[in-house]
Amino acid sequence: MRITILILFLLLAGCGPGIYNVPTKEYKQQVKTLGVLPLVVDTRSAIKHPDATEIFSLLRRAATGQSEGVVDALRKKKGYFDVRLINEPARVLAEKLLLKADVDELGQPRGYQLNLQFLAELCKDSVVDGVLLLNLQAVVHNEKRWSRNTFETLITDYNDIMATASVVSADGRVLWEMNGVDAVTILALQYPDFDEAHFNKSDAVKLKFIGFPGLKKTLLSVNEEGQEQSQSPQITDWLNKVTAALSPTLLR
Repeated sequence: MRITILILFLLLAGCGPGIYNVPTKEYKQQVKTLGVLPLVVDTRSAIKHPDATEIFSLLRRAATGQSEGVVDALRKKKGYFDVRLINEPARVLAEKLLLKADVDELGQPRGYQLNLQFLAELCKDSVVDGVLLLNLQAVVHNEKRWSRNTFETLITDYNDIMATASVVSADGRVLWEMNGVDAVTILALQYPDFDEAHFNKSDAVKLKFIGFPGLKKTLLSVNEEGQEQSQSPQITDWLNKVTAALSPTLLR
C-alpha cells in the first residue's frame, strides 16, 4: 500500500506545478482540443512604477510570439487530439475576456473573473473544448527578500510583474490553474536598498524602483538586424513549467 501511494505521488509530482481541479482522467476526456490564447498583458493591473506605460509596452513586445512556442511544445507532447493557436488580438482579450483580477490576502494573483459569454463564443468559433489563458500582470504582494550577501532581509509589499496561467472549459470551469503560490515573478520592479541603509547606519531600508533601461535589458535584446527579441529566462522557464504541467504521462 505504501509503495502504491509513493508511486502515485511521484507520478503526480511529475505533472509539474499548478493544480488540477478535476482528476486528470476527467481533464483528458473534457479537453481533447485545446486552444492557446496569446500571452495577455493586463494594463489595468496595479503598477506603481513611474514608467508604467513604457513597461506595459515593453511587456507586450516581450510577449509577442510566446504562445506559438507553447502550441508547438504541447503538440510534441501528444497529450491532446489537437492544440490550436487562437489568433485573437491580446488587447481584445484583455478588454473583453478578463473582467476582474483576483488576489489573495498577501496580494498573490489568483486568476480572473471571465466574461463567460465571450469565452463560450471564442471556444465555439475556434472549435476547441477549452482555452489556455496566459497572463502577465502587475501586483503588489507581500514577500521576504534578502540582501546580496544574504545577511539582511526585508518583509514588505513589493511591486512586481507576475505570470499566471489556467485552462478554462468552454462553460467557464477552471480545470487547471497556476496561480497563487505557483504564480511566477517575471520582472521585479523594486528592490530594497540594503547598501544605502548600511552606509547610513540606518535600520530603515528604502524600496527603490529599478530603472527602465535595466528592465528593458532584462526582457529584450537586439539582434544583428536591429530587431528586438525576447530574452527573458523567467518567461521561458514559466512557459516550460506550463507545458510540462499540461502534458503529464497521466494524460497520454
